[in-house]
Amino acid sequence: MHPNRRAALLTLPSLVSPGTSLSAQPAAPLALVTSDLPPMAMQGDPGQRGVLLDLVEAMLRLAALPAEPEFFPWARAMLVAAARPRTLIVPLNRSADREARFQWLVKLYTQRFAFVTLAGQPRVETVEQARRLRIGGLRGSANLDKLRQEGVQPGRIYEAASVGDMQRALERGLVDALYGSELTHADVWRRSGRNPALLQTGLTLEAADIWLAAQSGITEAEQARLQHAHETLLADGSVERLFKRYGLKFRAEDSR
Repeated sequence: MHPNRRAALLTLPSLVSPGTSLSAQPAAPLALVTSDLPPMAMQGDPGQRGVLLDLVEAMLRLAALPAEPEFFPWARAMLVAAARPRTLIVPLNRSADREARFQWLVKLYTQRFAFVTLAGQPRVETVEQARRLRIGGLRGSANLDKLRQEGVQPGRIYEAASVGDMQRALERGLVDALYGSELTHADVWRRSGRNPALLQTGLTLEAADIWLAAQSGITEAEQARLQHAHETLLADGSVERLFKRYGLKFRAEDSR
């Protein structure tokens, strides 16, 4: 080795602060991907981007972890999150097939799948009762499979092309009840201009936890900051106010 090169290498450690690794690099900025999934996430101005995306953006601000949301079709958002370290994704249902593939950072909400009827009509309180009714569900959804698993005969299941179509069928008396996401039904009903008091929820058959997640690269310290921000927003009432601003029912137990 050339003497000058050897001397330069010997003096290099003195230029490095004690305890600092030569390979240490500043953490890359966070990214955030989502999709148009009202009322949880939707494109719009800050503060009008859906109840869960607004919540995540508030958490990021409080945790001093800036990230601007990018919108993709949902399948594409999943691919982007899987391919790019330090990319947050919301809203992601936590399931057995996804468990090992993601870092589960903060639980945001429990999505309930329930029977919905018009106010003034009997609530669906039992599966036995549901089996005697004509039930509307979303075509192609897992909700229809659940109805069949619970013994609702195919001839009693009305398959609608959209949540809006389901609700119109309920109003017209084509079905006695609907089965689907309580959150989604409440939002679609409200945004159509209908009175929220005219819709009522009955028996819940399923629930799925919705999380802020990432495929990789989020440090334990960053996760702790996000969790602390979430707890702070719950404690000061910000989360409850956010749900009410979107006309959605808030349950504290669903947000922890």
